[in-house]
Amino acid sequence: MTRRMLILTTLLLAITTQVAQAAGGGDYLASRQKLSGGFAEPGSAASVSLTEWAVMGLEAAGRNPATMHRSGGKTPTAFLAAHAAGWHNAYSLERGILGVVALGKNPSSFAGRNLVRALRSKVASNGRIGKFSNSTYWGVLAFRAAGATLPSRSLTYIRSLQGSAGGYGYAPGAGADSNDTAAAVMALRAGGIPCGWKAVAHAYDYMHGLQRGDHGYALNASAGSDSQSTSWVIQARIKCRLVNTGALDYLAARKRTNGSYEYRAGLVQTPAWVTAQVLPAVHGRAYPIR
Repeated sequence: MTRRMLILTTLLLAITTQVAQAAGGGDYLASRQKLSGGFAEPGSAASVSLTEWAVMGLEAAGRNPATMHRSGGKTPTAFLAAHAAGWHNAYSLERGILGVVALGKNPSSFAGRNLVRALRSKVASNGRIGKFSNSTYWGVLAFRAAGATLPSRSLTYIRSLQGSAGGYGYAPGAGADSNDTAAAVMALRAGGIPCGWKAVAHAYDYMHGLQRGDHGYALNASAGSDSQSTSWVIQARIKCRLVNTGALDYLAARKRTNGSYEYRAGLVQTPAWVTAQVLPAVHGRAYPIR
């Protein structure tokens, strides 16, 4: 009986440890919230962009960022509402919409603004959204998050940007990288482009070429693996239900005891940002987070 109880106790401890590890990233990110409601890196003030990524990561992790606050402090909703008037370029509008949706709010009526209409004004006649290729990828994801009609010409524009090796870059003529390729794939899938089409399938070929021996993914051909690139690729692969076991093992190995994630093996930098962008992948989610 004593031995059986010991075995059961050991099993329960193992299960408890696994659950605690799974929740640790969300716990760490929650610890980076300031009284203003925004999120900050250690030693820094709260920033709008980090707060937007943080609420997406927390929502993906099953937390409720909309009402999260420190004792006597404000919520992320209040923090973003206080800054929404300053969102003018495509990038700020896109991150704003994605963050607002992750908070469960309506981006067509947030802090006195119709963010969706403002972003719609950034769509050019050729389908480009904003000034860059990647502002188009994220624009499509933002429209999808908002439940708005996608501009079909933007999907055509994205497909025209694919390089001969299958990748996508941040701007026309710029070299491809895993992060922008992953974002392009997520945008194309959000627009209903099939997994078997070259625009998506060849992009997976390109990203596969950036997987390193440790199973993580690199930003580009000259780089080593890193956590954020690995998360981007995992999320893009989720869109076509591809297996990510090795890459998820890579991310698990990057997790620190405080719940944050290393940028790469042995290197800790911008841990809140890295953790925010890793959380969707480790929880089986992909942008846009709703």
